Amino acid sequence: MRVSTNLLPMAVMSIMLAACSGENAEKAASGAVSKAVELAKGAATGASKGVDDGRKASTSIDGAVIVSSGAELKASLTGGVLAAQKDDATLVTLGFANEGAAPVRVTELSQGGHVTGLDGEGYACTTLQAGDEFTVPAKAKLKVEMRFDCADKTLAKVRLYDVEYAVAP
Repeated sequence: MRVSTNLLPMAVMSIMLAACSGENAEKAASGAVSKAVELAKGAATGASKGVDDGRKASTSIDGAVIVSSGAELKASLTGGVLAAQKDDATLVTLGFANEGAAPVRVTELSQGGHVTGLDGEGYACTTLQAGDEFTVPAKAKLKVEMRFDCADKTLAKVRLYDVEYAVAP
């Protein structure tokens, strides 16, 4: 059955191309491949969105509130830079406070490139270490460490999603 499923699109494409000649065949093939790529891209995006929506709609095992955007981060936690140590790279310790009755899980940080270090001129630094997620327990605080390489510049801000935390000079 699987072989026939794979052969059907190829057969349809062959019939379409046989009916055409020259430039028309090129347009038909281009259009078919373009639609196939568009369909695959849409399916992948839809699947990713479905996972995000499903994860937020269902309760996690520990009852945590799931955060995956800047607006949700600001609404759920207060945070700031506690310390920054410069060696060959800059080690930043961020502190987050959760005043709520449920744990707060900040997700998809490294997967989506949602952690960015910025130098004083606004140029992005290389993120050397940042976990993909962290969970702040209910009515508690949590320290989170991240490392950035800004070459010969000084790290000025750390951005999580679109929320920026200033690094004291």
